[in-house]
Amino acid sequence: MLSRWAALALLCVVVAADATEVQLDVGGTRLRYEQPAGYVRVSEESPTLFRYLESAMPPANRLVEAFYTPADIQILLAGGEKVEDTYFMVQSIRMLENQTVSTADWRQVLSQASAEMGRFDVNAEVARDATRDKRMSHAAGQQVQMEFGKIVTPQVYSQNDNEVRFLMLIPVTVSVEGQPLSINGVCAGAMLLVRNKPLLVYAYRATSTAADVTAAKQQLAVATDALLSLNASSADVATSPGAKLGRGLDWSRIAVKAAIGAGISLLICLLVWMRNRRNQGS
Repeated sequence: MLSRWAALALLCVVVAADATEVQLDVGGTRLRYEQPAGYVRVSEESPTLFRYLESAMPPANRLVEAFYTPADIQILLAGGEKVEDTYFMVQSIRMLENQTVSTADWRQVLSQASAEMGRFDVNAEVARDATRDKRMSHAAGQQVQMEFGKIVTPQVYSQNDNEVRFLMLIPVTVSVEGQPLSINGVCAGAMLLVRNKPLLVYAYRATSTAADVTAAKQQLAVATDALLSLNASSADVATSPGAKLGRGLDWSRIAVKAAIGAGISLLICLLVWMRNRRNQGS
């Protein structure tokens, strides 16, 4: 009989073998991405859901791809209460997508962004968004109202020269046509540079127990580590001086607002979708 550790090692080998490499287009650059075993690209599996996710994005961001399990897509299509597994999203920052950002510039942005995130008033930023309900109502085709609980300041839990990882716990209630639905979600996010393209990668869980937080962090680490590894083979990319970021703009704050705003918005849009489908009797 296999020992527990031997069985775990065998399971890891099987899971790794089932992972599928896909390509993502970011500003004309093709990036290699390891799609987790058992997951599908939402843009291919459910274009309707993907278009909805796109419509709910904050203007500063572009949804590159989302990855769900087929079972969770079916739960969403049926207006189910919540997805059961971790789901992933990859996004770009529109203002930076078509630029070639040097590693030196990116490291400076990350250093400043990490400090900025610790003092960023998420609740004030959320309250400042006067058009959020209107955007979500348009996307859902029904009247949407959102009420947030106290959103804890995002916590940076891992940082190096090339990447910052952060955690958000997001309590929110969404009402669609007067029908409320509440969730306490967790979002583990990463800001990183891949082949001179700034990317935002997220791992979400629909609940925020200690086990959910641990799972989100671990699965985000697997996704970002694989992304960096798969795209690190071109020496000219790693040493490219790139183009200097435009001066006169606070790029660290732009990056933080994009990272946090998208993390919150995409959890909200999931709730709106579920409530909207349920109201339609799907």
